[in-house]
Amino acid sequence: MASRKVVWVVVILVILIGIGAILVNECSYFGGMGASMTACTCSGRELLLYDRTANDGPRKTICLGIVRSVDCYQGPGGPRIVCLDP
Repeated sequence: MASRKVVWVVVILVILIGIGAILVNECSYFGGMGASMTACTCSGRELLLYDRTANDGPRKTICLGIVRSVDCYQGPGGPRIVCLDP
């Protein structure tokens, strides 16, 4: 009986981790100091993780939902460039 409860807990945890892996994605990232910038179009809610751009530091947001498109820029307000996957 206890083993069934453990199996159900494991199944529920795997489902929650899978949903989180699908629906939580990095959206915008700017490394500061002349680094390239990525920006996305999020179909859910975009949350700010940190923003230190006032002193030319990094900025990062995450998307809670589906990322519809990703654009890369040479810098904030700069020309659009080709996105390179790491």
